[in-house]
Amino acid sequence: MKFCTHCGKEVMDDALICPNCGCSVQYDETPQGAAAPNAPQPQYRAPAPVDNYSTMSIIGLVLSFFTAFVGLIISVMAYNEAKNTGSLKSQSMAKAGIIIGAVEMGLGVLGVIIYIIAIIAFVGSFGALALI
Repeated sequence: MKFCTHCGKEVMDDALICPNCGCSVQYDETPQGAAAPNAPQPQYRAPAPVDNYSTMSIIGLVLSFFTAFVGLIISVMAYNEAKNTGSLKSQSMAKAGIIIGAVEMGLGVLGVIIYIIAIIAFVGSFGALALI
């Protein structure tokens, strides 16, 4: 195995281009210790960006506990933003906000339906008493 002179990643011996950075990995065949006149010089590469949680994904997750609808909307927006930036941590937090917001909204709708059924049953029982 050989290493790319640009990014330092290990590449296959028969590779022509580094799969990590896309630079050519062909070398001049020069004796060890002899400096090739046109040898590629290692280039400085900025460190990869740190994958942190986005503010929007945190807000979406927190709001999904208190106001499910607003938290769900912000979490969906945060997920789309994280998908575009490639932030895996923000995507996972936004997914959690989406799931929690959707579950809370579903439970809220179920609670309203049960409440309406209980009201109808309660009012219906008074109607039956009026007939007696």
